[in-house]
Amino acid sequence: MRQRRRGFTLIELLVVIAIVAILVALLLPAVQRARESASKTQCLNNLKQLGLALHNYHDAHSVFPPGQIANPQYFVSDNIGNYVNPGEAREFRDNNNQPLWFGAQGTSWMVHILPMIEQAPLYNAWSFDGNVRQNGEEPPLYRDNDGIGLFPPREEIKAFYCPSRRSEMGATALFAQTLRVDPSWTSGGNDYAGCTGSGIAFKDDVAGEQQTYFLTPAQLNATILPATGPLSARSPFAQDSTKVGVFGVNSNTKMATITDGTTTTIMVAERQIIQNPRQNRPQERSSDGWAFGGPATLFSTRLTPQNTGRIEVVNDVDNNNRHFDEAGSAHPQVVNVLMGDGGARNVSINIDLRTWNNLGNMAQGSPVEF
Repeated sequence: MRQRRRGFTLIELLVVIAIVAILVALLLPAVQRARESASKTQCLNNLKQLGLALHNYHDAHSVFPPGQIANPQYFVSDNIGNYVNPGEAREFRDNNNQPLWFGAQGTSWMVHILPMIEQAPLYNAWSFDGNVRQNGEEPPLYRDNDGIGLFPPREEIKAFYCPSRRSEMGATALFAQTLRVDPSWTSGGNDYAGCTGSGIAFKDDVAGEQQTYFLTPAQLNATILPATGPLSARSPFAQDSTKVGVFGVNSNTKMATITDGTTTTIMVAERQIIQNPRQNRPQERSSDGWAFGGPATLFSTRLTPQNTGRIEVVNDVDNNNRHFDEAGSAHPQVVNVLMGDGGARNVSINIDLRTWNNLGNMAQGSPVEF
């Protein structure tokens, strides 16, 4: 008589499947935590690499690189004062239909440290006679030995991305355009920004241009706040002597001018990127592009950092107080920062606002317990 083969019953199969599902549910968070821990560590390493590059630049030039190069010839004004025309970074001609070439740049501090992060070929291919867009458009300003055009500002640089957020500009659709230079570019992004201090650095323009303020001393004095509250008799702008950071328009910061101490002064941090901004809230409109000086590569500590995750869900409740000039990260509850001494660390998004303000200022004179 043939012996019957014994197999699994339906109930046994269901039990096995349930056990596997439970194991996966138990192990998956641990795997995700391990992956995020590795990504956060890599992000800190990226910041340390930027810190080393900035200090090497300082050793070579006796100053840190300018946060944003701008030609006063192209400054424009509003009722507050002067600000940088973002068209300097993207336009081929000025308002008088003259070629925007010599002296027009709009470049960021990141361009200047390229040789210090093993990107000398990109730096050597950059024409400082041209602006950001001219360096990234057809016909190319330079070609390699094989005749292939080089477009430096559209190159992806791994060290400029936080791995918890993305690996390239278009990888997560967080912000896949260099909006204020050329929206057709979908490469050359960045997740880090230099600190302008704790004051207002940008104009919330309804057209979404987000110009960087560059006020004269007289214009700064004209913006003194009413004599009430903790900020009385001080200008709210980042150029105020008590609110200024390491980076700014045409800045030339020396190590000696960081009088609040390099260990308690933030140089660079992860920056806020807001997906799907509402059209009636220009302050939500982030930018992108490591070569573009301004809202893509500068931030302020006037608002506490935000934790946005990989995908930003915009709604009226939790997004009303958010601004593109904040620090922000994809790490749970923390944002990574680079200090003036070259050390990198993470900071809680629940940090006291006054402490965060002070960390962004390099010569305020207030002690910081950090």
